[in-house]
Amino acid sequence: MRIGKKIKAVAVATLALLLAGCSCAGKNVYFSTGLSKNEVFKINGSPCKLSESMLFLTTEKNLYENSYGNEIWKKNIADMTFEEYVKNNVKSELAEMKTMTLLAKEKKIKLTEDEQQKTRQIAEKYYNGLSQREIEYMDIKQDTVEDVYHQYFLAKKVYSELTKEVNPEISDADAKIIKVQSIYAKTYVINHEGQRIEYTEEEKVRVKSDMEDLMEEINNGGDFTTIAANHTDAGQVEYQFGKGEMIAEFETAAFGMTVGQVSGIIDTPDGYYIIKCLSDYMEAETQVHKQQMIQEAKDKAFMEIYNPFIGDLTSEFNDELWDSIKFSDMNDIKVSNFYELME
Repeated sequence: MRIGKKIKAVAVATLALLLAGCSCAGKNVYFSTGLSKNEVFKINGSPCKLSESMLFLTTEKNLYENSYGNEIWKKNIADMTFEEYVKNNVKSELAEMKTMTLLAKEKKIKLTEDEQQKTRQIAEKYYNGLSQREIEYMDIKQDTVEDVYHQYFLAKKVYSELTKEVNPEISDADAKIIKVQSIYAKTYVINHEGQRIEYTEEEKVRVKSDMEDLMEEINNGGDFTTIAANHTDAGQVEYQFGKGEMIAEFETAAFGMTVGQVSGIIDTPDGYYIIKCLSDYMEAETQVHKQQMIQEAKDKAFMEIYNPFIGDLTSEFNDELWDSIKFSDMNDIKVSNFYELME
């Protein structure tokens, strides 16, 4: 969401284990009644207080209600209520922020005076926009708001500092995105137990013969798009993709084609394909893909530092306090610009 979009999928999933009571190798995870009454959790002794959590929870609650109305909390996701789902996301968000600040301390990464001044200004703007009721409900003070913004910006800085030397050279050829249409005839079925059952050799011969008939129709001037739409076993006809995203035989053929060219029948472990190239180089999409590949390299480098670090952390969580937080108690709390100011 806000911090570390770059690493959230992996990092938050791992941090969720820290706070979910799982027994994970290399981690001491336990619930505690020894936390003070206003501490939601601790990671390596670093506490997250209820007032800090409220900055995130009230904002999340109001952002969802502003978009979907308060009926959203009656919905369920899998085996939990939507409120529980949002609260779990906030818990992970807070755990990530706290962990990143611990990593900053270990790596001796700090905010500059100018950066600290920015956090003070943002905190003052947020705090001055609160009503007295909101201040009392969240039990918040301006210095707490400032501290949370400080942690947020520090978390972002940790990532940038630890990945600033990662600048892989990626060519347009490596990042190239192409667009094709294809006709697919599969040579297997999935049975009711989810098992893959290959066609017999006789069935495969029949399928290939049908593809040869389609190939002849195309060569005689038939419209590829129409033929593909009427005969493919795939859920779609058109694809745009980069290297490493499609089955190998399909990809090798597609990347060797020029605009307008139609392939022969391509034999793969999953069946037969006929491909038509619509674009052998999508310039804008290729440049976007190049940046994504650079970002992936940075993410990989960061996680090589981050994962061992969180593997040695300990945590304790105040389940009773967290469960006592109810969105229904926040109906007159309308503030929702906490994230907006951070960005």
